[in-house]
Amino acid sequence: MPTTTPDTSEFPSLDSIEAVLWPAAALLIFVITAVLVDVMILLAARWRLVDLPNRRSAHSLPTARGGGLAIVSTFSLGALAVAMRWPMATVPVLAGALMPCLAIAAVGFVDDIRPLRATLRLFIQLAIAAIITCALGPVEAIAIPGLPRFELGAFALPFTIVWIVGMTNAFNFMDGSDGMAGTGAVVAGLCIGLFGLLLQAHVPMLLGGFLAAAAAGFLVFNWPPARIFMGDVGSGFLGTFFAALPLVFPATTRPLVFLPILFCLWPYIYDPFVSVLRRIANRKNPFEPHREFLFHRLIRSGVSHSRAAMLYALMAALGGLAGMAMLADHLPAWFRAAMPLAVVAFATALTWGIEWRCSRLELVPAESGHAPKPR
Repeated sequence: MPTTTPDTSEFPSLDSIEAVLWPAAALLIFVITAVLVDVMILLAARWRLVDLPNRRSAHSLPTARGGGLAIVSTFSLGALAVAMRWPMATVPVLAGALMPCLAIAAVGFVDDIRPLRATLRLFIQLAIAAIITCALGPVEAIAIPGLPRFELGAFALPFTIVWIVGMTNAFNFMDGSDGMAGTGAVVAGLCIGLFGLLLQAHVPMLLGGFLAAAAAGFLVFNWPPARIFMGDVGSGFLGTFFAALPLVFPATTRPLVFLPILFCLWPYIYDPFVSVLRRIANRKNPFEPHREFLFHRLIRSGVSHSRAAMLYALMAALGGLAGMAMLADHLPAWFRAAMPLAVVAFATALTWGIEWRCSRLELVPAESGHAPKPR
């Protein structure tokens, strides 16, 4: 039996004291995360958490990794505080979302130290996705304003499991450039927090804000030129928790919020999806490490890591605005229904722009072995 997600109508309103304490908690998470990441940079060599450059790397110097451990630690404390404030959210937040995501983080930490087989990681991810889905319930329907709800029916369970596993791996793939995954987590966390505010869902609102604060603390040392990478411990945790957040929203608003959450994450889903299709079309193994993502091609064309990260963050923010428009009842139904088309237009523009730039500059193929632009 899935755990019942708390109804926002049961939540007490935030009083004046809490209106100060919760932002202060987010600021504290930001500061502590930054301090912990700085400490981890010093301990990276002792813990064997150093990323050595190779022909598929986008960096040219040995760099510490595993900085996501700080994100996991500080955000977990924030999630615990939220669960203590709203006891009816304790089981969904802690047992349904946080603990399974901590298991993903643990697997990622082991993988950062000693790489695991891809099949073993996938099996674990499928098992944890099934646990989250059974604990919180699947995505049973997807709503677009002005149109009939799309009921998933018998496909609800497998769809949700695929969504969670896909997000886990997509965010992991996007942790391949300085600042890329970190800025994505900041933008997505803030957008989800705003979605929660619009829907008066305080728990996901605060969880989204705390994720953004922890990612921002990590970004202090991950912004180009990065002194530390997130590693699988951080990217896997963030991807899984972002995938679980739609299920933390009340059941009545879950169909409404699923697409907006997808939209604020769309560049970090779309790029891996397109790259996998490209490799399959070229008869290459899509699961092998490679540098054929759109952001890799953009960087090899001469765009700096910081500009690439900001471009993706901007596109994610535009997707978040489209999601907020879908949730705004005062806007015309036709305008809200057109927002998915706007995101498709964003994706088309991103793909065309990168492909045009790369073809114009006659970009050297990723497999040639030529040195990439350093981080």
